Amino acid sequence: MNIYPNKYFYKILLFGIIISAFPVSLAGIFTYSKSSDTIQRKSDHAVQEHLHQIQNGVEQVLRTTDHSLNYFVNSSFLIQTLSESLNVDQFQLLRQIKQELNHLQTFDTGISDIILLSREQEWYIDNIGLHRLDKYKKGEWLLPYFQAPLDSMWDVGAAVPDPSRQDRPVCTENIRLIKKLPIHAAHKKGLAVAEIPVCHLGSLFSFDKNNESVMMMDREGRVFYHTNAGLLGGMDVQASVLDLISRQDERNGQFQVNEKYSEFTVTYRKSDFNNWTYISMISIRELTKESRAIGWFTSMLCLSLLVLSLGVAWVVSRMIYSPVKKLFHVSSKVFKPAAGEQRKDGFEYLAEQIHDVVDKNTELQDRLHTQVEQLRILFVVKLLGGQIGAREISEKLPSLGYQEGWTRLSVVTVQIDTLEGTKYHPNDEDLLLYAIHNIVEELIAAEQRLAPVVQDQSLVTVVFSRHSGPDELKQELYQLTQHIQRMIDTYLHLPVSVGISLPYLALHETCEAYQESREALKNRLRLGGNSIIFYEELPQGGYPLYTFFSPHFHNDLSDAIKLADREQVDRLLAAFFQDLLVKKAGPVEYEVWAARLVIDLIQLTHSLGIPYMSFTDNHSVFEQMFKLRTLKEMQDWLRQVIIEPIMVTVEERLHAQYRNISEHIIDIIHREYEQDISLDSLASRLHYNPSYISSVFRKETGVLFSEYLASYRHGKAVAYLLETDMPIREIAAKLQFNNPQNFIRSFRRIEGMTPGQYREKSRLQ
Repeated sequence: MNIYPNKYFYKILLFGIIISAFPVSLAGIFTYSKSSDTIQRKSDHAVQEHLHQIQNGVEQVLRTTDHSLNYFVNSSFLIQTLSESLNVDQFQLLRQIKQELNHLQTFDTGISDIILLSREQEWYIDNIGLHRLDKYKKGEWLLPYFQAPLDSMWDVGAAVPDPSRQDRPVCTENIRLIKKLPIHAAHKKGLAVAEIPVCHLGSLFSFDKNNESVMMMDREGRVFYHTNAGLLGGMDVQASVLDLISRQDERNGQFQVNEKYSEFTVTYRKSDFNNWTYISMISIRELTKESRAIGWFTSMLCLSLLVLSLGVAWVVSRMIYSPVKKLFHVSSKVFKPAAGEQRKDGFEYLAEQIHDVVDKNTELQDRLHTQVEQLRILFVVKLLGGQIGAREISEKLPSLGYQEGWTRLSVVTVQIDTLEGTKYHPNDEDLLLYAIHNIVEELIAAEQRLAPVVQDQSLVTVVFSRHSGPDELKQELYQLTQHIQRMIDTYLHLPVSVGISLPYLALHETCEAYQESREALKNRLRLGGNSIIFYEELPQGGYPLYTFFSPHFHNDLSDAIKLADREQVDRLLAAFFQDLLVKKAGPVEYEVWAARLVIDLIQLTHSLGIPYMSFTDNHSVFEQMFKLRTLKEMQDWLRQVIIEPIMVTVEERLHAQYRNISEHIIDIIHREYEQDISLDSLASRLHYNPSYISSVFRKETGVLFSEYLASYRHGKAVAYLLETDMPIREIAAKLQFNNPQNFIRSFRRIEGMTPGQYREKSRLQ
């Protein structure tokens, strides 16, 4: 026989080269592809986030400006001022207006000028001073805004130079917020205009000056702010980019453009606030710089590994071939070929010789490789799903090692109650179910059950029993499941509940029994966790369905949330769920009530004027609610996930409302202290309940309304005594005292002397 050993050696070498070179090449390509893709995605995301920050920064300034100007123009003081002629005698009024305008021009907003114009009295005020429209023509450019359709609007226009000044504005364009006054009146008497230099926007954000160009476009499609315009190489590129953006339906997005010798990634965001568009253009070459570096590094690394793998393949092939060479040598002596037999390859000859040995062991090898346990699990899964008939069950039971010696069957379903308060995390649930699977396998003998399987986040076991009496069977199952609970608590420190189906006779009824055990587990909502629930103990006629809430509960809960009274909310929720337990309803009814309560709470947010509120992260509220397993979990979920965010929002709005009411009351006291001011009159003017505004004023200022009014009038009385010769009687009447004696007693109680004595003492000093 002629054997060709070198042929096998070359096969080994070739195989070694293939299995070493292919993974290296594949790993290199995959690594480069994934790393490049990841870097590109992160770069694109970083650009989008950067543009989002630019938009937020600009719109924060605009919103702050709008809020500040709204507060100013809605004051009764300003509305009255528009009807004043502002002559020489009203210098104090003009000075007060100028102070209010100066207060609005903060560094954060970048407001360069605020113009207040009265069309009725033909004057306007800016940073320079008071001007008459008939004498100073600079204000004529404001008059066309009276014809605009909106009472409040944003506009971008050229900065209007002051003819009385030689210097030119640093910025050639301004962003203007124009408001017609009064805001809520049909007849407009004037305008309030806040101007922000466009160049101030550049101080709100940073960008890559070498590779990035940032643009802002108003709602008419005009670019009013542009950084690093030279990067684009000309207006044609800008025009084509703006045209592409205008055709996009999405409010934000990203795309690439190729213009001449440059490639750019364009990121844009269209604002819902004022319909401006924010655009960022950055060189693709800059974005892919890291990807190219990784590509070169990966190529060199793969080349080095390929050379190394070739050397290893050669050495390993020699080592593998060495014993084969000896085997060929021995086989040629032991297995002598028959005379005249055609010459064969060495391995073909060896294969024929050992074929008989292999045939004898085939049956044993097949049995060893049979995955009996896997087949048992698959059999149980099909039983639970109702996918196997009675005839097929009878055929498969013997082959799986089961003997039909039972009198009754029951499905036992074990489910984890909650991971809250334990040392485990939600991601550990699958591992915990595997541990519970092992515990159940050890506690229930193999001849008393089918293989336990994990199904729908539960451990399901079909248990055999030889007891024919129902009481004996129930007692046996209760002791068994109680023992399982104790062992799980001992080793895993984990609360679990068990649902047990009705006893049944044939395995083909397992699917229905499984559903019964699942239904039994749903009653944890009523019974609580760590329960053993028999389906036969559930009300077979169904549960009563209560489809309405107590109106007092609904109103009380709404009031408590509106007042952000957390203690009252907790008491009402506890009483609500306690009432559910008293009604002894079923799990479906609990879910219906909870769903109705969630819907009512969402409607409450709408009635409070809250336009949008996200309660969960990318999950349906009801999907998350229906996964809750106990009433305690449901109560805590409603309190923390649904009600708490609403109360936080309400608190923020109440604080702002309280502050506005208090400031309004103080302003009225300062302006009308010589008039009859009472808590009832203020409540009527502000459209609030007297006790409510009294409580709000005390909460915000720390003093009672009457104390503050008396203190302010006392200060004015001191000023009249020191600065005028006004008689005591006249001062008392001016400050709304019923008679001079009351004024004198009040003054003496504070200063320790009468008003006359106080005046004489101050003059002597």
